[in-house]
Amino acid sequence: MFSVLWLAWTVWRTPLEGRLPVWAEGVILGLVLLLLYLPLTWFSWLALTLVGGRLFLSDRKLGTLCIYLTVPKFWGLILVMAIGTPVLTLDAYVTALAAGYEISGNLVIPTDGNDPVLILWACSSFHGISYMLLAWLAFSAVNRVNPLRHPGWLAAGLAGVMLINWIRLFAMIRFMDLYHPLHDGTAGEVVGLITAVWMIAIASMRPKTTARP
Repeated sequence: MFSVLWLAWTVWRTPLEGRLPVWAEGVILGLVLLLLYLPLTWFSWLALTLVGGRLFLSDRKLGTLCIYLTVPKFWGLILVMAIGTPVLTLDAYVTALAAGYEISGNLVIPTDGNDPVLILWACSSFHGISYMLLAWLAFSAVNRVNPLRHPGWLAAGLAGVMLINWIRLFAMIRFMDLYHPLHDGTAGEVVGLITAVWMIAIASMRPKTTARP
């Protein structure tokens, strides 16, 4: 939400350099309005992608951030669906190894009578990674920091997001009485809050090296 509000405010205040003919600008505006009013959520993500593409022509940082806003809820999900279960197998393997269970693709199969657990995009570490990258890009733009600087801080942020998610998945799989609280209950919201605080802390507290113009 912070990224969306900041981007909207910045775009409102920033004069965009015209890089397209007037008719092309009109076509883009018309397509964006059409997509926004079509009664399917994913059309709105396409509209935001178009807006980001137009912004990229005038301001690469703003355009990149705008396009990336669509990744956690749209393009990332499409990528996982296109690649299939291999991208989700890492979470299954790590948590099953810690619990002493077996896996079949992204399905964790307990050997002690607990129910099997299927790990999907929303519960995967890659979903959290997509938000960590979003926070990184957002604070890079806000603080005028080159997003390619300080890769060690970004690596620490990504590792922390994965570790938090693995601990949550392990508890859900190993202790079935914790499954629902951690999956869709208060405990899950607490884990989500901890993850958000971690991402914001890493993205905002890294050294403020000024980005190149």
